[in-house]
Amino acid sequence: MLNSLLIVVATTAVVVAWRQRARRQRLELRQSELDSQNISLRRSLSQLSVGFVLVDGSDTILFQNKVADALLGKPVAQYWGAAQHLDLVNFLRSSKGSASGNREIKIVNDEDSSLVNAVILELDNEQRVLLLQNLEAEAQAHLRLREFVANASHELKTPLSAIIGMLDLLPHMPAEKQVDLIERLQKNASSLANLVDDLLTLSRAESVASSIDVAACDVTELASEVVEKYRLKANLKKLNLELQAPGELKIVADKLALERVMSNLVENALTYTENGGVIVRVQDGEKSWVFEVEDSGPGIDAKHLPQLFQRFFRIDPARSRALGGTGLGLSIVRNFIERMDGTINVESTIGAGSIFRVELPK
Repeated sequence: MLNSLLIVVATTAVVVAWRQRARRQRLELRQSELDSQNISLRRSLSQLSVGFVLVDGSDTILFQNKVADALLGKPVAQYWGAAQHLDLVNFLRSSKGSASGNREIKIVNDEDSSLVNAVILELDNEQRVLLLQNLEAEAQAHLRLREFVANASHELKTPLSAIIGMLDLLPHMPAEKQVDLIERLQKNASSLANLVDDLLTLSRAESVASSIDVAACDVTELASEVVEKYRLKANLKKLNLELQAPGELKIVADKLALERVMSNLVENALTYTENGGVIVRVQDGEKSWVFEVEDSGPGIDAKHLPQLFQRFFRIDPARSRALGGTGLGLSIVRNFIERMDGTINVESTIGAGSIFRVELPK
C-alpha cells in the first residue's frame, strides 16, 4: 500500500515537473520571440526619416530613434533637460490627455537650429508617441533634388548634343573623314553610358529604400580582383600598380558596394597620375579595417577638399571631361561608405600626390 502511494506521488511529481519545464520552455520561447520582435521594431523605427519618441504615462521617455537623438540629444530623466527644449516639453505636458496634437517648434542645438513639426499621438495604454519632422531638412532636401536634376540634365545634354550634331554631319562627310567622326561618336556614346551608369549607382547609394546587403567576404581577395582589373590601364600609362595586403582578411560588408568603392578610388588615382604609380593597401586595425589608395599624382589643393565628395564637382572640369570623368565617382564612394557606417578621409600635397583612406568598423 505504502509503495503504491509512493509510486503515485513520484509519478505526480514527475508529471508536475515535466509540465512546469514545458511551460518554462514555452515562456522562454515566447520571450525570445518578443525580444526578437522588439529588436526588429527598434531597428525599423531607427530607419525612419522622422524623429520618433515613445513616452509613458509618467512622462518618461521609453525610446527614441536616431533622428530624435540628432534633433534633441539623449533624454535626461523624463525629458531632455535643456532650455531650448522648453517649448517642446510644454507642448508635451499641455497636450496630455488629448487624442492628438500638432505644433511647429524651433529647437536650438549648439550653433544649429531646426524648425520641426511636432505631432503627438495618444495610445490606448497611456503611452504617447511624439513625431518630429525637420521642416528645414525637408526644404534643403528639395533644394538638393532640384540642384541634382539641373546638374544631371546639363551633364546629359552635353554628350547628347554632341552625338546628335555628329549624326547630322555624318551623311554629308567624305568617306575618309567618317571614320574619325564615328570614333568621336563612340567616345561620346561611351561617356553618356558611363554617366547614366553612375547616376543609377548614385541613386542606389543615396537611397535609404535600397538595402545594403552585408555578408562575409575576403577584402584582400576583392582588392586583388580590383587591382587586376586596372592592371592594363596602369601598364598602358607605364605606371606601377602595387597591392599591399594580408594573405586573407574576412570582413562583413556589402561586397558590390565595396567593389564599387575600391574601383572608383583606384580608377581615379590611375586617371590623374602621369608618373610614378599607385599603391593599394588593405590593413587590419584594432577596431576597424582600412583600405587606402595612394598615388603620386599632382595632388589636390586644400581649398578643394571640402567639395571633393559633392556631386558633379570637378577641380578642372575641362580636363575631367577629356579624361572621361562624370564628377560622380567620389560622391558614390562617400555615400556607400556612410551607408556602411564607415568614414573616408583624404590627405593630399600639391606635387606629391594624395592618399584616400577608407575605414569600416569591425
